[in-house]
Amino acid sequence: MGQQKSGWLRTTRAPALLGLPGVLSALGALGVLGVFGLLGFSGPVWAVAQQPMAGLSVWVYGLGVGAALVLALLLRLLVVLRQRLRRRRAELHAERRERSKLSALLNAIPDPVYFRDQQGAFEGCNPAFELCTGVSETALREQGTQHDQPGLEWSHLRAGADLAEATQRALSWTTGPDGQRICLDVVQAPVLVDGENLGSVGVARDVTRLRAAMTQLHRAVTVFEHCGEGIMVMDADLLIRDVNPAMCAITGYSCEELLGTMPQYLQIGVQNPELLRELWAEVEAKGKWSGELVERNKSGIAVPLWATLVSVPPAEMGGEGHYLAVLTDISRIKQTEAELLHQELHDRLTGLPNSALLRDRINRQIGVAERERSGVALLYIDLDGFRDVNDVAGHAAGDAVLQEAAARFVNVLRASDSVARVGSDEFVVLLSGLVDEETAMRLGERLIDAMSEPVQVNLGEQTQRFNLGASIGLALYPTDGNDVDDLLRNAEAAMCRAKVHARNSVQAYRPELTAAVRLRFELTHALRHANELAQFRLEYQPQVRLSDGVLIGAEALLRWRHPSRGAISPLEFIPLAEDTGLIVPIGRWVLETACAQAAAWHGVPGKPQQVAVNVSARQLRQPDFVAMVDSVLARSGCPPHALELEVTESLLLEDAEGAIELLGALTQRGVRVAIDDFGTGYSSLSYLRRMPVQTLKIDRSFVSELGSGDANVAAIARTVIVLARSLNLDVLAEGVETAEQAAWLQREGCDWAQGWFFGRPMAAADFSYTVTPVAVSGVEAEMDLLPA
Repeated sequence: MGQQKSGWLRTTRAPALLGLPGVLSALGALGVLGVFGLLGFSGPVWAVAQQPMAGLSVWVYGLGVGAALVLALLLRLLVVLRQRLRRRRAELHAERRERSKLSALLNAIPDPVYFRDQQGAFEGCNPAFELCTGVSETALREQGTQHDQPGLEWSHLRAGADLAEATQRALSWTTGPDGQRICLDVVQAPVLVDGENLGSVGVARDVTRLRAAMTQLHRAVTVFEHCGEGIMVMDADLLIRDVNPAMCAITGYSCEELLGTMPQYLQIGVQNPELLRELWAEVEAKGKWSGELVERNKSGIAVPLWATLVSVPPAEMGGEGHYLAVLTDISRIKQTEAELLHQELHDRLTGLPNSALLRDRINRQIGVAERERSGVALLYIDLDGFRDVNDVAGHAAGDAVLQEAAARFVNVLRASDSVARVGSDEFVVLLSGLVDEETAMRLGERLIDAMSEPVQVNLGEQTQRFNLGASIGLALYPTDGNDVDDLLRNAEAAMCRAKVHARNSVQAYRPELTAAVRLRFELTHALRHANELAQFRLEYQPQVRLSDGVLIGAEALLRWRHPSRGAISPLEFIPLAEDTGLIVPIGRWVLETACAQAAAWHGVPGKPQQVAVNVSARQLRQPDFVAMVDSVLARSGCPPHALELEVTESLLLEDAEGAIELLGALTQRGVRVAIDDFGTGYSSLSYLRRMPVQTLKIDRSFVSELGSGDANVAAIARTVIVLARSLNLDVLAEGVETAEQAAWLQREGCDWAQGWFFGRPMAAADFSYTVTPVAVSGVEAEMDLLPA
């Protein structure tokens, strides 16, 4: 028994030496012994009590029971420990999972995230932070509390214990690793555990694009609010959802009145249905339509609009599309277009239709006449004497005369007739309906009568009266033409006939007039190029002193030789040059050529020492005429006294005071002035007395009749000579062709003469003159027959 006990002690002592595993092993052994003890002494108690050593057995039995209890406790403890171990393992596994999730979450967050400790030193960051700053997490931890790293200034909001006070948020601009400026929205919050501040966590978001989008949105809102065009947003049902102030101004409705309504310009009852069908078809096909629409404003006035309608698709799946309309009020544009169209089709000065509108109306009337078997008449009007108004009183007076003439013509016409201005002083009257030649002629006479009263023009403080007439040509449809061009051309031809043969009259078109008009047109065209092609030349006719037949000068006469027509008479082309204004450049060429020849002849025996040049009234009205004469004399080297300018008597009738001033300036320079064709006009003797002229030229119409027995002609010629003598002027007779005429002129006291009797016009290279004395005695008997 003693050996078993020590062994148990030893056994029992073993747990103290072996620790918890030894204790568990000993307890397990005791439990085994207890089980065997129970099994070995499982008989009845009385049997046991009868056996020897019964006390020891009871003790062993009790020890077995205790060992069994210990074993049960041990097993329970093992179960509990294993359960706790499993729970701990599960917790650690869950914690690792959460850490992995958190790490994955931080790595997946596109926004920079960083952690700081309580002292402000970085503890960590996510990859987005590294990408944003260009600083690795290792370098960030090594930085410590230093805050001087470039690109990290935005992360230093506040540091220290005051982080516990509140979450911070701020916008910060910085420069990224690529050098681009970026805007970050930074939020930094404290990390608190049981009231203890462990540091802070920060999150930054790149809002650069958002800021740019907000800027664009602000601009768009500003444009929407202040745009001059009306902007309208409509939903899929075409109900207005938003409008800008300009749209309200166009329609006259307030925003509240427009919201929820359908625009009038898209309503079938207001717009043309065909137009709306085309509109929506194009919007569906192209997503956009532009065109002109009409909207009625709140006052009921139709407002023309230039509209652009755009279909805006949904911004997201399942969303609803809408429509955007941009509307421009084009009322002013329409008004300007109407004004421009009126200006394009009407004469600005008189307000009458112009040639374009006239041609359109003639075309229409021809169509009506064809359908109704009626007629059309054109009256082509040219104002007689209008050119003189412009030349004498200026263009302002001419404009006033044209306006007055237009008003008079309109007052004469019927409401169905129309008058147009087609040229400077040319008008065309269109008559329609049952019109014949007699009716048109009567109306033409009334138009002439309308111009019979003088036209009074106020020029500043002065009032001038102008006497004008009208020459009218008539052409009828279909007799004189089947289209617009024929009618206008033939009416103009008839007008030209009236102007040439019988002014202040109406002439109907006749077929033979077409050839004359065509000839005039061709001659005008050729005249424009004659000077450039050197087709003009000068011939010089001697001027002789009657007392001894000595050559004293020559008159320069213009000649035109056309390459195909041959020599053209001055009586044909000089009036044409006057009418077209070509006389100004032609006259300058004549003056330059004549002065150059006079300079070449100066001091040469047997050559003219004075050259006379004819100057038209139109040339004299040029504001630079005197300066032009000075320039020609200086360049040619011609002495002023070797030049004589011949002006017509009509100059005194148009503007006597201006003529006196002009001729006085020429005379002061030493240039001689002669009045040509004297006696054919209606000169005022009072003006003639003041006129700074040196010579009077008797017109050839009087000289040619000397010796014919017409006492009146001789009396007029004698009167001109006496008048010149009384005014201390020289007298020159032109057109002297016979010795009898020369002798009579000499006897009456005429100083000079020119004509075929003394010499024909000659080219400068061929010019020669032989002294031709005038024999008075041989013709005295015949000349005595003329009245004294």
